[in-house]
Parts: sequence; C-alpha cells; structure tokens
Amino acid sequence: MKNNEPKNYWQNDKGPNPSFVVDLRQAALKFEKEIKKEEKIIKKRVEYLKPDLLRKESVKRNISLSFLKNIFNVKYLLFLKRYLEIIIPEKKKVSLSNLICVKEEAFVKALKVKFRKKKKNDALIVAQEKILWYKSVLTFFLVLCLLIIPFKLLAYFNFLNFKGLEANILNHSQSAMSNLMAATNSVSKMDFKDADSNFQNAGQNFLEAQTSLNSINDSILALASLSGDPKIKLAAESKNFLRAGVAASSLGRNLVLATDSLFSGDKNNFSVALENFSNYGQAAVKDANNLKKILDKIDVNNLPEAYREKFSSLDKQAVLLSSNLTNFVDAGVSLKEVLGLSRDKRYLLVFQNNSELRASGGFIGSYALVDFRDGKIRNLEVPGGGSYDTEAGLDIHVIAPKPLWLVNPLWHFWDANWWPDWPTTAKNLMWFYEKSDGPSVDGVISVTPTVIERLLEISGPIDLTKEYGLVIDSSNFWETTQKVVERNNLVKTHPDYVAGLATSSVVVDVNLPLQQDLDNNSDNKPKKIIGDLMAKILETLPQKLNKDNLVKTISLLESSLSEKQIMFYFADPSFQEAVSKRNWAGEIKASDKDYLMVVDTNIAGQKTDRKISEKIEHSSDVGADGTIINTLKITRTHNGIKNEPLTGVRNNDWMRIYVPLGSELISATGFIAPDEQYLNKKPESDWSKIPLLDNEENAATGDSKTKIYIENGKTVFANWTMVDPGQSTEIIIKYRLPFNFFTVKPQSKISTYINKFLNPDKIDLLPYSLLLQKQPGAIPADFSSYLSLPDKISIFWRYPEDLQGSNGWGINTKLDGDKYWSILFSNK
Repeated sequence: MKNNEPKNYWQNDKGPNPSFVVDLRQAALKFEKEIKKEEKIIKKRVEYLKPDLLRKESVKRNISLSFLKNIFNVKYLLFLKRYLEIIIPEKKKVSLSNLICVKEEAFVKALKVKFRKKKKNDALIVAQEKILWYKSVLTFFLVLCLLIIPFKLLAYFNFLNFKGLEANILNHSQSAMSNLMAATNSVSKMDFKDADSNFQNAGQNFLEAQTSLNSINDSILALASLSGDPKIKLAAESKNFLRAGVAASSLGRNLVLATDSLFSGDKNNFSVALENFSNYGQAAVKDANNLKKILDKIDVNNLPEAYREKFSSLDKQAVLLSSNLTNFVDAGVSLKEVLGLSRDKRYLLVFQNNSELRASGGFIGSYALVDFRDGKIRNLEVPGGGSYDTEAGLDIHVIAPKPLWLVNPLWHFWDANWWPDWPTTAKNLMWFYEKSDGPSVDGVISVTPTVIERLLEISGPIDLTKEYGLVIDSSNFWETTQKVVERNNLVKTHPDYVAGLATSSVVVDVNLPLQQDLDNNSDNKPKKIIGDLMAKILETLPQKLNKDNLVKTISLLESSLSEKQIMFYFADPSFQEAVSKRNWAGEIKASDKDYLMVVDTNIAGQKTDRKISEKIEHSSDVGADGTIINTLKITRTHNGIKNEPLTGVRNNDWMRIYVPLGSELISATGFIAPDEQYLNKKPESDWSKIPLLDNEENAATGDSKTKIYIENGKTVFANWTMVDPGQSTEIIIKYRLPFNFFTVKPQSKISTYINKFLNPDKIDLLPYSLLLQKQPGAIPADFSSYLSLPDKISIFWRYPEDLQGSNGWGINTKLDGDKYWSILFSNK
C-alpha cells in the first residue's frame, strides 16, 4: 500500500440491523493492529469523537458522503448522531453536517493524533480497554432500549393511532399546502385580500389535527422520523405543519392590516398611515421569514410521494414570497424620506418622449419641478412652454455632442440626456438645469408617455372639456396631446389634421398648487396641456387607489420600472443605493463576460420611433482555442406611411452598440450617414467643452467610419443609420471579444455557491454568461442569441433553467427589460 493512499479501515455491515457500536469498535481494533508496532495503544475509541475534534479544520475539509455510506446504511445516520450526543460528556449537539464532513483519512487521523500520551504500564491499558468495552456494550443496550424496544411496544399495542393521524394530517395537509401555495402566489402579485383568505384557510386546515397531535409527545414524533412507514414519517412532521399554519394565519392578518392602514386610514395624515403600514408590513415580513424557516425544517422525504412535488413548489414560492414582500415593504418605508416626511424634498421630473427616442428614454419636451412636504405635493411647476423655457436662463455656451450638430451645435437642457446610463444623464440634466437659472434639486425622475398611458388605465378618462373640449384616456392620449403640443408646426404641414383643435390659456381647475407661468406670454404655451393633464391625474389617482386595484397598480409600476419607462436618480447616496439594488436606477451594469446594449438616438426624425420595430440577432462562435467571435445583425423597419403627420418622415438614428471593454471590431456594414451639408454646422471658438465627451470626440474610426471609444466601462461602436417609411435597413457588425472562452476569473460568491452545490465531485467548471441591457424607454425589440461551442464542451448548469441548446444555447425573447443568461461548463 502506498504511503499517501487512503486506507479503507471501515467495513460495511451487510446485516439488516447493523450495530454501529460494534462497527466502530472493530474498525478501531483493525487500526490498532496496524500501527501497534510503532504507535502507542489507542486508549479511547468511540469517545474520541468529541465536538472539538469535529470542528478542526483538518477534519472539516472535503465532503465525503460515500465514506459514511461505507460505515453505515444512510438510514442509520440519525442513530449515530443521537448515539454520539448521548455519550459526549459536554452534551453538545453533533450536527449531521459535521458527520458528513468527516473524511476517511481525517477521521483516522483524529483517532490517531489527538490522544497520544506517554506510555503507561500494560495493566492500566488492559483495565482501560475493559472499561471501554463494557461502556460500549452498555451504551449499545441503552440505545437498544431507548430506540428499538419503544417502537416494538408502540407498534404492538397500537399506541400511536396512525389511522387517526392519517385522517387529521394526510388529508388536511393536502388542502393546507394548496392554500399556502395560492396564498404565496397572491402575495407575489400583491393581492393581499385573496392572500389573507388563503392563509386563514391554510391555518384552519393545519389546526384540524391539533387535538390528536397534542396527545403525542414530541420525543415520540422524533422517533417516528426513523420509521420506514410513510404514514408514521408524516406524523413526525406534523408539529412543523401546525407551526406553518400559525405563521401563515399571522402573515395574512398583518398583510391586511398593512394595506388597510394605507387605504382605510386617515387620508389627511399620510405620515401616520405610512408609519402604520411600515409597522404591520415589517411584522408580515417577519411572519413570511418564519414561515420559510418552518418549511425548511420539513423533510420532503417524510411526505407521501404524491405531495412531494407540491411541497417543493411551495418551498420555492415561500422564498419568492419573503423576497417580494421584503422589497415591497422596504419600498414603502423608503417613501417616508423620499416624500419629505422628515424634511422638504424637491425633484426634477422629466417627460421623455419615447416616440422621439434618445439614449436615456426620449426627447425632453416637458418637465416639472415637484416639492414634497409631509407626503404631500406643496408645489408643482410645469412650465407651459416646456423645456424650451430654460433657454433664456442659460448663462453658459456648451458644445453639443457632434451628432446633435445635425440640429444645433449649442447644447441645451432638452438635449442633455445624451447617455443611456441614467445616473450619468441625470447629473448632466441637473447641471444644465442649474446653469439655466433653475434651483438645485434632490433628484431626477424620468417618465415616458408609456407610463402616462398606463396611469390613465387606472385613473380613467380625464375630462378637459372645459379647457380643450377633450376627454383624454389611455387609447387617445398620445395622438391627442401630440396634436395640441405640435399644433403650430402641424398647421403648416397638415392643417386638416389639427382643424378645429382648441387651444387653452385658462388655468385648469385642480386642487393642487399648480404653476405654469401663464402670465408670461400665455398665448405661446404649447406644453400647457401636459401640466393640465398631469395635475388632473395626480388629483384623481389617490381616489382610485384602493385594495381592489392595488394589484393592477403594482403590476403597472413593476412593468414600467423593468422596462425603464420610469427611472430614479437621487443625490442622497442611501436613496440611490436603494433604487440601484432594486434595478430602478437605469445603470449600465458591470459584466466580466459577454455584454450587449443597443442604443438608438433619433435626431431630427420627428416622432418616428413610434413606428419603428427593431430586431436584434446576436450570435457567438467559440473556436477550439477559446477565441470568441460575435456577429450582431440589427434590422430596423419603419412601419409608418410617408407624409403621415409626425411619423411619416425619415428616421435618423445615431446608433451606439455597447460591448465588453476591449472588444475588437472586425467589420461593419449597413451604416449610412446624413448628407454632409446637414452636418456642417460649427460651434463658436469660445464655447465650452464637457470632459465627459472627450472619449467620444477623440474616437478612432475605421473604414466604415464607425467610431470606437470607451464609455462606462464598455467599448462602444457608434455610427449613423437611416430608414424611410415603409423600408427596412440592416446593420451587421462582427467583433472579437477581449477574453478567451476558457479564461478563469475569480468567481463571485453566488457562482462559488452554485459550483459547490452542483459540483460536489469538484470537476473543474468554468462560467460563461451574457448580460443584455434594454435601452431606457425603448419599445421592446425582438431578440435572439445563439452560442455555438466546440464539441468537447459539457454543460453542467444553465440559468435560467429553461435555457435551451444542446451545444450552447438558443434564445428567443422580447427585450422588455434587462436579461441575463449563464452556464457552467467543463472542457474535459
């Protein structure tokens, strides 16, 4: 036998009832016989396994379940655990994880090293041997009496009424689990009313068995878990089921109290209502976490086979429930500060028209200044002239990004949303706003017309008959407001389109403190309708928000946030960190593998993005040497009709493609720029530059005149593309990723955990992933991705679970939010 080869000291007992005490003794004797010539006689045997030994680093390395199986049958593992807890003097518990962590060599080493002492006389050794032998035999009989005999007696006298238990546990548990699943699903959808009903029903079903179970001692139920009878095993979990029912009932009650505090409390004291919501909501979160812990204690193997799949599904639902509820309550608690409950807050609210797409959402035609105090709007300024009203106050001349020279080389507030990374753009908007004689603000909030359309579904039609002779709802909002806003331009090009359309200089009748600067040139306020409509919606919404449409409201907010139709930036770092964690900040995210974001910027293309459909096809080919070549095909189709109002013109798009930092452009086709005569506007020599544009302005260009530069930790490929109504255009670029497919980088904590969980045999696994980010405000594009791997690659794990592809992956989806796909693979 080689010196470094592990010795198999342990033998598997093939008998029907293995005696673990004898097994241990025989193994120790064999070990003693081997080393007797050069080592001292082992003085203690089973007693050596003290908790301090099991906690040693040398013992805890490497999980070896096969080693344990080699000593005992798995079902006797619990016997061993209970036995060790009986004989250990310190009375400390021995966890199963400790037992599983005992590797063969380490186990032998623990027996061998810890208790070496100086040589004593043979008589003392013999005496100790006899004492230990009698103690082992005595312990064995004690275990026999405590464990085996009671079961025989209980079975003989039918002491446990398992038929009764079956009726009380088996039947009611099925209904209770169904109730719990329905309840957790309702909470995930924020339907608390329905959730409460299901939680209460679950609790009632669990409590149906209370009387019978109270007559059974907990220790007997613990013994029941060792039985082979499925009905007895179910009885062993009964108390946990009852605890789950209590937690579920409390959860349902606190959820209802939380929502009642918002919708049935004092409407005039928002601070108190929000405080009550916070208290009850946090209690509900505690209940949800408690429910999850109780469900974790239930051994699915002790449940009837027919219920195991349902229970596993319930367990996953409980995780989502705890997470979603925590996020919901935390968001409500954060509102206390955001809405000025401790001190006044002022926010810049920008309306980004995604029909005229810009990098962070759309052209900023209108904006509002909103002041909050004690949870109420104390001041609402929506300039009737829109964002153009900031021009007069601009006290500095700044050179715009070169693509904007198609319109104007001088940079203004309404064009300051140049970057797709919302924090970068928001800071730039704040800077321009202050330079345009505006006040400092605590944050910037972005909304698109898509959000307004969805809010109108909740508020219902808004009556503006008195002001404009119009009733605006979700179906006519965009077309109607665009007619009013663009009326002066449309009169020249499409007079029939706006014939009979009324204008208004009348102050809208609302209770909110609305200011629109109507005293200053009231006849030239094209964006007045935006302020009127916003004030009406804000006044109407609180009356429409109730428990019955809470689900719809939450769904609206969730979809708008995931699509980046709503984004937040706060000057307060703690607020910003909170929205960033919830993916509400519109940030360009870091990724150590593949990454893609396609950003379109409409410049002088009117409102044509409302008619543009985009298809993005991404493919990655991995060579045998690990080189990765990506091919990206982008198809843009203009579905408008030539000369139709607002949308029947050419779409001019400055396209930026964000890829992993260091990517190398191989080829680019399909790009086409406007005629040079339209781009020859020049800035004045004394105008200022913004350093953030330096990389872009100094970018290298290839044969295709595609700019290549670095921004937000990504390499950017940028160029012009144009498409006319009824036409399509294709852009194809090919580029080499900056890393090798087989490159090993430090794994994140999550990747390490997944690898440890899925890979107990410690096969060398490597990660690969694609992070796809959606442009803020954009209409969801069609997206596909294909990853083609060399034949030798074996995929061990996929995220998400339904990720398809035998030799890589094949993805087809709607780009309605940021997406992430990942695999763990082996190349052996």
